[in-house]
Amino acid sequence: SSIRTIDLDHALQVARDYMPNLKYVDIFINQDYILEDDTYGSFGLGEPNPNFMLSSHVLEQFLESKSADLVAFVFHLDDCCWEEIKALTDRCRAFAPLARMPNLKKLSLTNFGFDDVETITMCLNPGLESLRLDQAAIGFERIWSNSQVDALVSKLFQLPHLVSLSLSGIPITDSHVRFLLPRFNNQLKCLHLRGDFGDPSCSPLTDNGVKAIAEFCPSILTVDVDYQDEVGFSGILALVQNCPNLLEIGACGTSLGVEDVSSILRVPNKLLNLSFGKIGHSHSSTEKVSLQNAVMSTNGRLVICTMSGLMKMNLPPEHKANQDDSMSKIKRAHEQQFDPMLCNKWDGEGW
Repeated sequence: SSIRTIDLDHALQVARDYMPNLKYVDIFINQDYILEDDTYGSFGLGEPNPNFMLSSHVLEQFLESKSADLVAFVFHLDDCCWEEIKALTDRCRAFAPLARMPNLKKLSLTNFGFDDVETITMCLNPGLESLRLDQAAIGFERIWSNSQVDALVSKLFQLPHLVSLSLSGIPITDSHVRFLLPRFNNQLKCLHLRGDFGDPSCSPLTDNGVKAIAEFCPSILTVDVDYQDEVGFSGILALVQNCPNLLEIGACGTSLGVEDVSSILRVPNKLLNLSFGKIGHSHSSTEKVSLQNAVMSTNGRLVICTMSGLMKMNLPPEHKANQDDSMSKIKRAHEQQFDPMLCNKWDGEGW
């Protein structure tokens, strides 16, 4: 199919010249607009589709012109576009003005590739309250070295105002967590440290790292450790025991099992959502009964999801009403995480 023309240069120039009150930028680019089709024969090799127009100098001029105004900058790439975007943005160095914006609170650069860790850290503003660098990777091979992760974490230590941090796909270790989290003085509300499905080298977190989250972030509301193979019962139990306001746990692809979930839910909690399970695993009828009893112990408040999606329960009417209420809160929080004005997706729920 033909790829339509996207002139991002023109959009940025119009925003620069005719939108003096611009506060928020939110961009998502589908790979079909960037990668050349079969006619050109390029895929992830740094040769962008000629119908996609973005210039490093236009991007940099736009960011410089809005340096005193922008509160949020969100740029999400589809898969397999990182080399092309590097070619168009001076190897991502055109994003450097982001670090000099006094009012910038929310920054999201997801699925980007960088030549080195310095190109990432030069974009990070010390006043940030929300930072998302999901699936950021280094070099053409997209592999992080230990020293590069160390350098990123050292830079994050200089961002003391963060309330939401998402580093999914970056190989954060237990020692990184223990070094970094005390810096935030228990103000962190959402932490996403997803591993990389099928790649243990990008999933080094263990129960000890999760226990460090419980120790240093007792006021946390969301912890996502999906696909961290070495995480299991003891780490998740520590979270529930030490974080009384915890609302959401992502633990798909960990070693957490049905019996573990039943045991964890015996601890007093306020959980709204717990995700767990392995891909391809079907729960037996006995396991389903056990999980339903666990949910009923919360009066239906807890919503359980597996790798297959929402686990449906046969609940009495009063418990079903509580589950529906939890579902509406979860949906609202999911929508709010994409709101450029909000740094904590649970804002409005009393936390």
